[in-house]
Amino acid sequence: MTLTRRDFLKASASAFLISSGLTQKGWCQAGRIPVLLYHDISNTTKDDYTLSPAQFAAQMEWLYSEGYQTLLFHEIPSIPEDTLKKKIVITFDDGYASFIDIAFPLLQIYQFKATLNLIGARVGTFIRFGENRPLLSWDEYRYLLRSGIVDLGCHTYELHHSRGVLSVSDTKLQSDLERFQEVVKRETGSPFKILAWPFGYFSEESIRVAKKLGFQYFLTSTEGFFQRASGWDKIPRLNINYKLDLVSFKQYIGREE
Repeated sequence: MTLTRRDFLKASASAFLISSGLTQKGWCQAGRIPVLLYHDISNTTKDDYTLSPAQFAAQMEWLYSEGYQTLLFHEIPSIPEDTLKKKIVITFDDGYASFIDIAFPLLQIYQFKATLNLIGARVGTFIRFGENRPLLSWDEYRYLLRSGIVDLGCHTYELHHSRGVLSVSDTKLQSDLERFQEVVKRETGSPFKILAWPFGYFSEESIRVAKKLGFQYFLTSTEGFFQRASGWDKIPRLNINYKLDLVSFKQYIGREE
């Protein structure tokens, strides 16, 4: 009998959870949606913004095996409250090339959806963080959009640096976001509605400025679960990195608050 990679991942995940003695009761209370925050996927780097390909594959297999369904942000308002259990949102910040090489093929297998928040000025270049980390190009973003399982969001045009949008005036922030919307409309055909604040920095005035430019969904780096009743201005997320083994991952996205 031939053992596929999916068969192996499924068996490994099940064995790991059974051996841990953890039960499946009480995960993801009704009305709470875990919004997962990923960045880079790499076998060579270990930091707060990275996990390994094996870790990511095991997490996706476990979510699929447990019956989780992924949502894009614009789909959430139309989902009845009593059907939100085991719904989850997957986001990736910065736009690393590892998404198309590693994450996207797995998302296609499971038909999982994901949102990528890109840095306008960095598209097709790289981020220097420990090493030069290549970023996706516009051609690749257009290809991902055509898949129907990927949505795109804003990570500002060129304010991805220390203190993020709080390091500039509201006028400068408005200019940055206007430029972003102009560029993405030219490159993808339409402006974006999702904004992920770089490094989690923002203010009430930042939100006000962004809303004037058409943004509706605001992603923070604040740890917690999203509840629709709380609105779209300060969506919390759960940061996923190499420190989470499969058992820790399961506990993290389903823990009681």
